[in-house]
Amino acid sequence: MGKEIGIDFGTTNTVISYINKKGKLRQLKYEGQEIIPTVIYFLSKDEYLIGNDAKKRYKFKKNKAGCINFKPKVSEKEKYNIVAEDGSRLSLRPKDITKLFLNKLIRGIEERLIKEFGPIDGYIEKVVITVPAKFSSSEKEAIRKAAQNAGLKTAKLAAEPTAAAIAYQNDIGEDESSQEKAVLVYDFGGGTFDVSVIQKENGKFKEIATNGDKDLGGNKLTACIAEEILNRINDDYGMEMPFDEEEFDEEICEMSRETYEKNIISIYQVANSIKEYLSEELNTSELVNIDFEGKNLECEIDFSRKDLEKCIKKEIKHTIEITKNTIDEAKEKGAEISQVVLAGGSSNIPLVKEMLEEKLSRNDVVYCDDVSTLISRGAAVMANKAQEMSNMTMQITNVQLGIAATEGVQYGKFQVIIPENELLPCTKYRNFNLSQDGQRRLDIVYYERDIKNYPNAIRIDDNGINEIDTLIIDNLPSGLKKDEVIVEVKFTAQSDGSLDINVNIKDNNGDSIKQGELLIVKESDLE
Repeated sequence: MGKEIGIDFGTTNTVISYINKKGKLRQLKYEGQEIIPTVIYFLSKDEYLIGNDAKKRYKFKKNKAGCINFKPKVSEKEKYNIVAEDGSRLSLRPKDITKLFLNKLIRGIEERLIKEFGPIDGYIEKVVITVPAKFSSSEKEAIRKAAQNAGLKTAKLAAEPTAAAIAYQNDIGEDESSQEKAVLVYDFGGGTFDVSVIQKENGKFKEIATNGDKDLGGNKLTACIAEEILNRINDDYGMEMPFDEEEFDEEICEMSRETYEKNIISIYQVANSIKEYLSEELNTSELVNIDFEGKNLECEIDFSRKDLEKCIKKEIKHTIEITKNTIDEAKEKGAEISQVVLAGGSSNIPLVKEMLEEKLSRNDVVYCDDVSTLISRGAAVMANKAQEMSNMTMQITNVQLGIAATEGVQYGKFQVIIPENELLPCTKYRNFNLSQDGQRRLDIVYYERDIKNYPNAIRIDDNGINEIDTLIIDNLPSGLKKDEVIVEVKFTAQSDGSLDINVNIKDNNGDSIKQGELLIVKESDLE
């Protein structure tokens, strides 16, 4: 018998929960920390640090040996060019960095489990990793593969808001009077924002409506504060540092690009400190170290909570607009919301709760025992019931999956294959034709449309429609006639939201053609 753990793998911090010997949900510590910074720092090609030690090195060294915020890029192919502390160079994809981070993390916490439960019962057997509800199918798949490559062979994925709802239900216990009522989970993390209305029906946690913005989280709020700090420094010291790195010019700024990058890192670090401190206090004063004209300037920045709220109010308002739309969608489906539950570290900001209560006209917005650990605790409950997990949750698609028209006046227009709000798992079929006789390879580019936030997106280059991946069907049987062959593609959005694809080559009568060694691969899986 091994142990079950739940991992809230966050953009800025990672939390791991488990059920201890007394049957209580607790957090596992890595290097003494329950809240583990999602940071990696390379000492050499073969040696690296993660967590708080990595964050400290990254903060004070200010070089390219460290990586942060790699989770949102997990499915991207563009590599990080890393210069380790010893000068050696590495080139790693975000999913490779994710694998390394999880591998070291798991080894460290498994040692603690073995100390508590012994070598037989302490090894990690079942894992649930939470992902943002708005993550694309390829991003979810990349997380799962990275976890498996890190040694978590049985890892399953769950949506962060669903895990939060499960933890909340676990905290308050069973209440028959609220069994048919729904909970709205407002999940404001470091890198993403999700909102879901989840209803418990006959022991299952069912997604009624879900939405969010995967580019809006605590990091975006930090950026808003950093821009204000930068503007103050420019005004006070006569500098012309741009906030957008692409606008940087050495002559105009009178500093090297390396110096500029170090200055921006210093500003961001202070901005993040201000954001966290003013969640508890009303005023703060911070020093920002800036290099300018060969001198080190200590720039004093005074910031109040009102200053903070002025910087971030627009972003908070956007999350509430998404929340209101999600509530309206849930009400159309007959859901009655009994509680609004806050999850994710960024929801600790007082303005979040204040604006939610004001704009939603509710006085039942609640923080649970620990907002920062809520999601991982829900994941641990799910891992503990891994055999029942498929019967424990009922999730839905929150975007559309489709392709682009390739001919005629419809060229470039998005065509839906899997619509939004489909109960998972969901399977749809689509037929494709060859463009010429004897064709041995067919490439199919597929996209996701965020129809809820971009209802007017029609063409694949419109905002709200994003390319996800390319399906490569290679080594087609030789001698095929384009007018006599149909390539049937089976798209399955699985229970965890990742996408499984199968291909069948048929003749015009619908009979399968012997395929031989047909090669099917997603472009993102290629080196």
